[in-house]
Amino acid sequence: MSLGSHKNRYRTRELEEHVEEDWLISYADMVTLLMAFFLTMMSISKVDMSLFEQMKKGLRSEIGKEKEVKTPLAEIKHDLDSLLTQEKKAGSVAIQLGHEGIVMEFSSSAFYSVGKAEFNPEAKDILDKVSGAIQNITYYKFQIDVEGHTDNVPIQSLQFPSNWELSVARATTLVKYLIAKGIGAERLKAAGYADTKPKVPNLDGQGNPLPDNQAKNRRIVVRIH
Repeated sequence: MSLGSHKNRYRTRELEEHVEEDWLISYADMVTLLMAFFLTMMSISKVDMSLFEQMKKGLRSEIGKEKEVKTPLAEIKHDLDSLLTQEKKAGSVAIQLGHEGIVMEFSSSAFYSVGKAEFNPEAKDILDKVSGAIQNITYYKFQIDVEGHTDNVPIQSLQFPSNWELSVARATTLVKYLIAKGIGAERLKAAGYADTKPKVPNLDGQGNPLPDNQAKNRRIVVRIH
């Protein structure tokens, strides 16, 4: 075999190997483009604020740089705690911050007269404080859900044929008041649950009413999330 023939065969083998590996370049380019696409989608996707805040708190506590993280919801919670100190002591409001966001529970007796959906004067003072705390964080447009709850005692009047109408009316009245205070209607939702979601049993094991429990079940719940 001549030297020239050997060189030609070596070059042919080199060319074949190069052609066989060309697909790897196209494959790598495709993988890179897909990765860039999914990273872009992740960056513009909707963020779960409650989950994001919990993640930030966890990261900060792990690295030990900060014991308490000041997040938008935590700021609102702090303001509400400060503004409603007396109401909390009196038991007319309870405020918690958890995975559902801020959950405030207002005693029905602090807001309404029996069988009524109009606010007491004290309720307006409380709601003014609440709306002010929410509006302090203007960048984050939190959603606000308002729920009306009653006990199991039936109501029947011309205005409210049942507890369903009463619970809805109370939640709607509160939502309308917040709108009047400058909170956008698109951020608000009103719902009435009558006595279908009690915190504690309305009756004991013998079917007798438990007045203290019934009072706890008559409430307004406001969720900021």
